[in-house]
Amino acid sequence: MSLYMSTRNTLLLFVSCLLPLLFSCQSGVEEAPSQEGECTVNFSVTNYRQVSFDDFDGTSRAGEKIVMSLKNLSLTIFDAETNKQVGSTILHDSDDYSDNATTAKAFSNFSVSLPYGHYYVLVLGYNNTYKCNIASLNHISWENDYVPNTFLYCEEFTLDKDANLNREVTLKHVVAAFRVETEDAAPAELKKMRFISSAGGTVLDATKGFTSQNTGRTSDIVVPAKKLGVVDTFTVYVFLPEEQIKTNYTVQALGVGDAVLYQKRFSDVPLRINYLTEWEGIFFEEDGDDTPDVPDMQNGLNIRWTTAWADTIRLTP
Repeated sequence: MSLYMSTRNTLLLFVSCLLPLLFSCQSGVEEAPSQEGECTVNFSVTNYRQVSFDDFDGTSRAGEKIVMSLKNLSLTIFDAETNKQVGSTILHDSDDYSDNATTAKAFSNFSVSLPYGHYYVLVLGYNNTYKCNIASLNHISWENDYVPNTFLYCEEFTLDKDANLNREVTLKHVVAAFRVETEDAAPAELKKMRFISSAGGTVLDATKGFTSQNTGRTSDIVVPAKKLGVVDTFTVYVFLPEEQIKTNYTVQALGVGDAVLYQKRFSDVPLRINYLTEWEGIFFEEDGDDTPDVPDMQNGLNIRWTTAWADTIRLTP
């Protein structure tokens, strides 16, 4: 055999042995997960049933279940690098879920398919029928400058082949509340109750849990006919620029054409996130005397909510 044929046969043998290895490596690369993959992430809200300011009376009796399901739960994903929204907001309305245990449990669960990457997840729980406008993580508002009783979860996360695909969400209360509880019956000519605060805002920054627009707000509560002639409570919510502030409130009882029937001014009202500040007294009176500065228990203004909402009250489905 010539040297040429011997060398040629050796090369052919080498190539024939190498090819299976090449195909084997190529097949292995295709089957292994890459940083360009995609997977489904499951989010579960654990405390979507909450005690409301309206239902809580400052006491908790053994075995008693004073609960309220949040009407709306929404989930929005943002790209952490560009701060742009990824896909559409998923909205769950509690009216769409029956009392059946299976469907009721589904109310708090979300599933989202995403490419590997760096994200923010935003979950909002709130109670109203007004449309929520999510312009960005730093600018969340509701139509008509309404501020609902609002809960928030906002977290940054990275999705890759090692990521946890099942994430538990605990909502944080992000509003302060101010309430007027009247000891006298609403007059027949009453149409609205108007609350005007000098501080707080209507726009929420989800990354901080505060508002960056500390310009005050005006809140109107329409009084239905069935509420006339009876004593009642009127509660408004506001986002704060920090954990605790003081503000001035003007509360007006309005008649036809927004004519002011009665009015009270409250100075240096303490507001705190996750707390309820309440005034109780005679409201619909002719003299309409202003309440004193730096209100205290003797002057009828007191802070009733003293425990963290999401951490202490929850219902296990």
